[in-house]
Amino acid sequence: MSLLPSNSTAVPGSPLGLLLPKVPSLDKSFGAFLIATFIGLMLYGLTLHQSYRYYRLFPEDQRILRVIVVSTVILETVHIVLCMHVCYYYLVTNYFNPLALLDGVWSIRVLPISTAAVIILSETFFTRRVYLIGSHFRVVVLVAPVLMLVVLGFAIAATVEAFIRPTFADFGKVAWMTSAAFGGAVAVDSLLTGTLILVLQRSRTGFKKTDSLIDVLIIYAINTGLVTGVFSLLSFIFALISPNNLIYSAFNIIACKSYANSLLAVLNSRKSLMDKVQQDCFETGEIGLSALERTTAASSTAKRSAVRAWNVPQLPRAGPGTGGTGVSGTVINISVQRECDAASRGDVESLDSGDKPVELR
Repeated sequence: MSLLPSNSTAVPGSPLGLLLPKVPSLDKSFGAFLIATFIGLMLYGLTLHQSYRYYRLFPEDQRILRVIVVSTVILETVHIVLCMHVCYYYLVTNYFNPLALLDGVWSIRVLPISTAAVIILSETFFTRRVYLIGSHFRVVVLVAPVLMLVVLGFAIAATVEAFIRPTFADFGKVAWMTSAAFGGAVAVDSLLTGTLILVLQRSRTGFKKTDSLIDVLIIYAINTGLVTGVFSLLSFIFALISPNNLIYSAFNIIACKSYANSLLAVLNSRKSLMDKVQQDCFETGEIGLSALERTTAASSTAKRSAVRAWNVPQLPRAGPGTGGTGVSGTVINISVQRECDAASRGDVESLDSGDKPVELR
């Protein structure tokens, strides 16, 4: 693509400006890319914050989920580093070398595959969530990976073409590959979000509190799918109508960051949603939010039970000769070795009781 437009402006000022080369206008090329990189850095900071919050809330979550979170952070770090290198190479290292704007540096050539890796990882998580809902939606689970392979295929093809066609002018002829990749991403987002909304709509019970919670879940599903879908759609459109600038690549950066943050937002929202379930739906029946909660809830319940049940004496059951009370004439020896306070910072205090028997009559 040509990054040296005809409306380039000469350096104003002294007669020395007449001897200097014309400065090209970079508003729609690296100007847009630089602004998107700034926004991407802010969203990357949000990704780091959400990752930290995830490990604080769910330190013993399922291994596959922890692997997904770690992989997301690594891929996001690589992606934002590539974006910063592109900006530094063209706007700092070659700030007075307009001819450098004709060729693509290696970091901008590998951006398509880096972006696709983050998108596919996020969509794999959402596909798994639909798979865990039930067997009625297995067709969706089969279609979604096929579309993700389409996204990956076009991303790989765009990366290969970027190395085969080193100049921007030549790569502009195959920018439609990037558009096709984001078109596939939009299709996957629409399919998964629509399926989840359909499941929630069928889960209505007629109870006001339960249906209110379902409305909240539907809003969550729409918001997570809407943010990623909007930026993916913008990337799809601008890659078709404006392949000779970098506006579509700017939207690619923001779309990539929105996928990572949507994934982490869904994981971190489980705690608040489960608290709302326990508060609002305790007397109105059960709601199957997601199979993702089963392991987390079971682990948390086991921990709380273990802390509360330290050396608690169990009274014998009522039997003959006890008058139905089960405690008459019974002596229970209690020896407290140590006590753990669940609200403390993890410190364990040893309490010596002198091994004196305590009579409970």
